[in-house]
Amino acid sequence: MTPAALRQRLRAQLLVAPGPRLYHRDGLLFEIICWIVAEMTRQPNEVVSEPHLSATQQGLDTIKVAFDEQARDIIRACIYEQKCTTDARALFTGQVLPAFREWLSGARDNQLLQVSIALLQRFGLTDAEATHIYDRLAQDRPLAFTAALTVSPPPYATAQCVDLFTDYAAITPQIDDRMGDTFPLAEIRPWFQAFAERVWAIIEAGDV
Repeated sequence: MTPAALRQRLRAQLLVAPGPRLYHRDGLLFEIICWIVAEMTRQPNEVVSEPHLSATQQGLDTIKVAFDEQARDIIRACIYEQKCTTDARALFTGQVLPAFREWLSGARDNQLLQVSIALLQRFGLTDAEATHIYDRLAQDRPLAFTAALTVSPPPYATAQCVDLFTDYAAITPQIDDRMGDTFPLAEIRPWFQAFAERVWAIIEAGDV
């Protein structure tokens, strides 16, 4: 049974009035959905950072780190940008691509190094291995990127996906290092409202 205080906090996060808090709520739910996908599709040698716990928590993007257990070395760190929006192209060019450029430039190395090393500790790193991976991340920058956005209306054709992710190659020319995901929804805000109410109903019924 979920404790009463936690239930009230969850209710306040899920059931909100129209306005900025509603957009934060939808973004948080979408990020959690994307995190579940990343967790379900990860390989045994991959570790995914935890999702946000608050709709107002910003700047802590999902990171998935792949590790070569035989070589005892990092393979890559994949940075996720997940956006719930009614204008996917504008958000991709105006926020997602600039955010990816920040990671590439080293502007967010403190976060990249801290999160990646912490995740890889699950593989029992020695101090020497952690130092080596720290150096590789800072110098070689083995980074990949995944952009996930809500889009409308469904179905969302291949040509529309191509148009949406135009300019992505400017981040990295290697196609294996960039991924674009879409989540087609005809009515984005009503869908998330119904989803939030369904989640709350399950919590209220004591099923979690």
